[in-house]
Amino acid sequence: MRLGIYGGSFSPIHNGHLLLAESCREQCALDEVWFLPAATNPLKQDGVLASDAHRVAMIELAIAGNNAFKCSPLELERGGLSYTVETLRDLQKIIPQAELFLLVGGDSFASLFHWHKIEEICELATICTVGRPGSDLDDWGRLSEVLDDDQMAHIKQHFVKMPLIGLSSTDIRRRIASGKSIRYMVPRSVEKYIETQHVFHKQVTPA
Repeated sequence: MRLGIYGGSFSPIHNGHLLLAESCREQCALDEVWFLPAATNPLKQDGVLASDAHRVAMIELAIAGNNAFKCSPLELERGGLSYTVETLRDLQKIIPQAELFLLVGGDSFASLFHWHKIEEICELATICTVGRPGSDLDDWGRLSEVLDDDQMAHIKQHFVKMPLIGLSSTDIRRRIASGKSIRYMVPRSVEKYIETQHVFHKQVTPA
């Protein structure tokens, strides 16, 4: 089983997230992609998030109808800071037969050298990186300081191409707080959920 792992705050999940996951599923021949909402992102601890229940509900609505997409509460149930290396260790124990692929957007790629135990992450999973507007995937300097040549070569071999969509959860939250439309930025089911459940109804600060 070739399993894609896609972590993040998903507050809210948007169409850019879904396109990234589908692009990776197709180009990396993944059997499934699991969305893992973080309990607390170590690199974004000050961000304004919807509740765990709201984030899981929005993910479930967004991926409905795609049998290859699943939502896993693993990091939420573990609680605390959601370190990717711990998640990969847990998954290796839960489904030892799976070959793990870690899906990383261009914005996260820029901070990859900061990630806790990045060397072990590279041993536990294949990192698949997708470009996004404003990201510079040609800047290898900092990452090459912490990874060896073989690990760097492996990452470079697993770039995924996708149409560049400049969506971010932070901008979507700002639009919601200021009463602007988010139509076509998130699935319609997620948009309606945000409206009916009054998610993000207060002004938010950047995350």
